[in-house]
Amino acid sequence: MCSSDLEAYQAALRYRRPDTDPLKFAATQNNLGTAYWHLAQHKDMAENLKQAINAYNQALRYYRPDREPNSYAMIQNNLGTAYWNLSQCGSSGTLGVSAAEGNTQPSRRDWLLLAVNAYQSALRFRTIETAAAAYAATQNNLGTAYWHLANFAGDQTATVRSYLKLSIEAYQAALKAADRVPPSGQSTGLSFDRYATHNNLGLILYQSAMLKDPKDDTFIPSENQLASALHHHLQALKGWQQTPDLYQAALTAV
Repeated sequence: MCSSDLEAYQAALRYRRPDTDPLKFAATQNNLGTAYWHLAQHKDMAENLKQAINAYNQALRYYRPDREPNSYAMIQNNLGTAYWNLSQCGSSGTLGVSAAEGNTQPSRRDWLLLAVNAYQSALRFRTIETAAAAYAATQNNLGTAYWHLANFAGDQTATVRSYLKLSIEAYQAALKAADRVPPSGQSTGLSFDRYATHNNLGLILYQSAMLKDPKDDTFIPSENQLASALHHHLQALKGWQQTPDLYQAALTAV
């Protein structure tokens, strides 16, 4: 995506007005948001992501979930991904201090919470029965957001454990749905690497198994979680045999 794409969508919005053609207006706003998202991967990340978020929110004003559930869910997923990307910007706020706690800018944790809310809104309409691939993608995104929230919780052991549990559940749901998606040509029909999900799930299960309450002097790692972590890393190893760098990452985890 380049600036010419942005100019084209902005020009289209002069004629696709919400009062005369709200659905085409919403579709163009979604395209504009995605153009800003792509541009953010190359320059001015935080500013372009905020422009993407603004465009996605404009689109959501005109997609009614009861009438256009798939489009509504798609934009909520896009919005969540923009929020998640914004949480990765070091300049977007203090790591562990939210705006409500006195910081004038949203923190990275704030952006992650917004991402979670958007993904959960998408999942109200992206179900495993009606859209397995889309459901799997959003669950995968949600798992990553929860994992990052766990890592932002510092020494709050109960909070870390809670977010890790939610992350595990989301990744497991993503993999369950991925099994329902038939292969499409040379690809799996999925928008994400299921073996990366297996590897991430292994890392999270290990992290959860080894999470020790500082007040617990009799801590014993969970053997069940360690065994499950090993299983998922082995799945990643099997899938990444032809990708040396990724294979090595999984092997290191094993």
